[in-house]
Amino acid sequence: MTTTRKRTARRTHAGGAQPQQPATTAALEQPLPPWRWRTFPVYFAFALGAFLAAYVGVIAGIAEERSGNETPVLVLFVTVALLLGFGMSRITTRFLLTRRFAKARNRHP
Repeated sequence: MTTTRKRTARRTHAGGAQPQQPATTAALEQPLPPWRWRTFPVYFAFALGAFLAAYVGVIAGIAEERSGNETPVLVLFVTVALLLGFGMSRITTRFLLTRRFAKARNRHP
């Protein structure tokens, strides 16, 4: 640091703490950014929630009592389990790549 920088640094910091200005309501009421629905976290939350709801419904016996047969419940449960499996495979793949247990493949044109 040169002497000029030292003097400038001393001047800015020598005054002590600057008085805090109260936050204005306009600064607190900033509009929220637009929500992106087609992202992985939204997909995974939907898949996990649907899986848990289907599982709890099967445990409680509500789904089987209303339909009368087990085929629609089985189709629903398998579909939701596949959605959750795709999400879990994405999370597992990202984990393996970030921990460098596996290497990313080169994309060929």
